[in-house]
Amino acid sequence: MQTNELISLMSASHRPVDTGWLRRATWLGALCALAATAGLVLLTLGARHDFGRAWLTTPVLAKMLLGASVAGIALPLFQRSLRPGLKPARRLPLVALPILLAAGWALLTLAQVPAEQWSTLIFGRYWRACLIAVPLYALCPLIVLLLLARRGAPVDGPLTGACAGLASAGLATVAYALHCPDDAAPFLATWYTIAIASMTALGALIFPRFLRW
Repeated sequence: MQTNELISLMSASHRPVDTGWLRRATWLGALCALAATAGLVLLTLGARHDFGRAWLTTPVLAKMLLGASVAGIALPLFQRSLRPGLKPARRLPLVALPILLAAGWALLTLAQVPAEQWSTLIFGRYWRACLIAVPLYALCPLIVLLLLARRGAPVDGPLTGACAGLASAGLATVAYALHCPDDAAPFLATWYTIAIASMTALGALIFPRFLRW
């Protein structure tokens, strides 16, 4: 068989490669993980006692918006990190935008009250619970994203892991907002940000150990 005949034979059954399946799978997996995480929060901790009247208030919406913004920015970067040749690291600083907005809101809040109240606004009542709960519940979406990452071709394991950690923490933030009773902006900007950063570091640390191709 000559070379031209071999090429013709191989191209006869050629079909376009579906490059969007991983993108669709990522968003579907993220939505399923969010639903599962919210279910776990409600099952293990329960909704905040005043959720019926508080769920449309600014503090609760701010928590959900912070988590949704972080996840909404990190998930496309995670997808891009699974395709060689793309450079998602250039857009990673965009994740700082919602965090900076939360920090600005927190500083404005602190500027409007006496310094004696700062400690109460920053620490609230359950800052330790926030630091534990958000990373703990973020493990569910993190595992989902890890399984998806193994189906791609990441060339930078720490970057893929950091994006996955950011997205997972964002989804967990949305879910934990169903329970969290601390509504002060300084609390949100401090402890949620630390929890998100810890999951980012965890993802960057553990993903390279599981990604091989």
